[in-house]
Amino acid sequence: MPQEKPIKTKLVQASSRTLIQQASRSIRNVSDALVELVTNSDDRYQLLGTSGRIEIEVERKRGEPSIIKVRDFADGMTSDVMDSKLAIMGERVSGMESGYAVRGTNSRGAKDIAALGLVRFESIAEDARFHCSEITGKFNFRLFPSKKVTRSVRRILRIPHGTGTLVSLFVESRHRVPLHKSMLSNLSSLVALRDILKDPDREIVLVDRGKNRSDSVKPPRYSGHNRLKVSFDVPGYPGARAKLVVNRSNKRFEREHERCRLGGILIKSRHAVHEATYFDRSLEGDPHALWFYGQLTCEYIEELWNEYDENFLSGREQTEANPIPILDPSRRTGLDREHPFVAALFKQVLSRFRPLVEEEKRREENQRTAIESEETRKRLDALEKAAIEFMKEFDDDEEPARALESQKADSRFLEKGYSLSPPFAKMVVGDKKTFSFQVSQKAFPEMSEGSKVHVDPFTDDISIERTKLELVPHERRKDILVVRWKVGAREVSSVTGMAVSAGTISAEALVEVLGSESDRYSDIDNFGFRRKKYRMRTEAKKKRIKLFAPIEMFPEDTNVEVSITGDTFSVRGQHFMRRKPDLEIAMCSIGLISDGTEAKEIITARASGHEDTAEIQSVKPLGAGLEITLEDMDLGNQRYRWQQNVLEIAARHASVNRYLGPKSENYPGQNSMHFRLLLAEIVAEAVCARIMDRQEELTPGRFGDSGWSDYYAQFCKLMTKFLPVTHKLQCPEEYGELPG
Repeated sequence: MPQEKPIKTKLVQASSRTLIQQASRSIRNVSDALVELVTNSDDRYQLLGTSGRIEIEVERKRGEPSIIKVRDFADGMTSDVMDSKLAIMGERVSGMESGYAVRGTNSRGAKDIAALGLVRFESIAEDARFHCSEITGKFNFRLFPSKKVTRSVRRILRIPHGTGTLVSLFVESRHRVPLHKSMLSNLSSLVALRDILKDPDREIVLVDRGKNRSDSVKPPRYSGHNRLKVSFDVPGYPGARAKLVVNRSNKRFEREHERCRLGGILIKSRHAVHEATYFDRSLEGDPHALWFYGQLTCEYIEELWNEYDENFLSGREQTEANPIPILDPSRRTGLDREHPFVAALFKQVLSRFRPLVEEEKRREENQRTAIESEETRKRLDALEKAAIEFMKEFDDDEEPARALESQKADSRFLEKGYSLSPPFAKMVVGDKKTFSFQVSQKAFPEMSEGSKVHVDPFTDDISIERTKLELVPHERRKDILVVRWKVGAREVSSVTGMAVSAGTISAEALVEVLGSESDRYSDIDNFGFRRKKYRMRTEAKKKRIKLFAPIEMFPEDTNVEVSITGDTFSVRGQHFMRRKPDLEIAMCSIGLISDGTEAKEIITARASGHEDTAEIQSVKPLGAGLEITLEDMDLGNQRYRWQQNVLEIAARHASVNRYLGPKSENYPGQNSMHFRLLLAEIVAEAVCARIMDRQEELTPGRFGDSGWSDYYAQFCKLMTKFLPVTHKLQCPEEYGELPG
């Protein structure tokens, strides 16, 4: 069919609902809003090249919106500027695109704060007139007529002379406004404000209108000494130079949220601080890394950001060296770890930073002494065996798809006491697939071996070999009953499935029946890996992953270039996108070889100008090689830490040392019931937290929407199951009446 001319061409418009959802992900609380407002004011002063004061006023109210006001005395905004900057999302009007040393990127922050409530912008501009606009909680922009500036206007705005802007945020009552002392502490520790607070040309004041209290916001104070100061080039990026300064604190930092941590290395471009990090996930919770703070400065970050933006706006293809935005536009996560420059930059940093962490580790190990008595060692050995058996119940299978399915089943099992797996399946006409139903006898004691299970198909599009089944003991899991059956796909159906009932339990599984094998790949519309993340067991050593593309993208079999960021994984031989005409796709199978250690790396595939990346991770089975040790060390607020699969319990923690007794007497409290019960609690907590971490790895953000309460409820279910085991092992004595 000949290509016809379109009758209309225009940009796709975003709905208010979409804007609200995006803003809610960017601005989740008052601290996020204050970061945006304060940095916006600071950016104005930066553009003007002048010193200035930023005032934050808080008026807390009950049952109605509290009001947060941020005032600066910069050049103000006219109605035209408000209309051009505030009514449009994502335009390049912040100043970074022109080379100014500002934090703003895509002109979103001032609008995103409407996620918390109505935002009013009031300004006295250089035209000596008062200008006003609003953005509502539903993202409606309102612009009001400008008017002459009067004494009354200046009194209300508290801008007695000159120009300036007042932004008022009416925080809806469902959002928490911290008390003055907490807000002052939060502001001083926010990573994004760190350089602004240290700037001698900037003064930030927090005012509590209700109590008529005013305090200057000061940066955190550090006490330590320099361990490293070095400048280096970033390989592959001519002209990219970075400076790294690392200091060791006199006091170990605590594990804190990345947005308000005191430790870590600040990543800074010209003026903006993007994040504080230890550069690798394995170091984020490492107590030896928590001694360090410092700064990594690299102005090239802004060059890459502007280059990407310019290419996008001009319609030019992005370069291999700068394929994606280097910064998270919402500014929640800082630098994008999948950007090749970030990978190259971090690799250079880690080659210099890791030796400092290792040196700290060796220093601590040299200071330790053996403290476990023979009896304590026996009890720890028993806890190790119990923990290994318990963790096996929640381990995943080797294949990622099966692992995800297994994890979801475990989640449903913990929540309901039963699971039907898989909950959804795609089948081709003529295929057969095995489904399983599991039930916990602890959750449903009325269920026993031989209990009846009924399986009823929704439609005749699928067939079930047996609809009346009986539960049998699970092959590996104690107190678990299971039944399995085969389902056949007969006719094409977008939605069918089956209902499963057993006693008071009822569950459903959905099935989509495809007409042909090629329908499995109908969603493939570009070159890429099937998934963005792949996992394998450390003992597996080998794994295959696949690349797909529409067949028309490769007129002939085409060579694929494959590279991996680290040394744990490797690939051998040549790789080709092979055409599969019967499936209407091109496909490449890549064999990965692991050296058997735990690692997380990025694999990149390129073919005929197309490119895609994925994350590959090798993990040990839950509980594999688990050891529990009692160590003479202080981990700050932490009572324990995991070092790979070794659980180290900190004997110097105040709650532990109280029952162990003094070191000079070889910790005489080891055999006391108080210490044994505490040890049981710590081990149970650590093991259950480890299981939760593994489940979160399999389904990232699983508790992101539901929040802490659901995560904690799931954690408590694990504790309820494992805690009696650890208590009984530590204190096998029969319990009598408690004294008193």
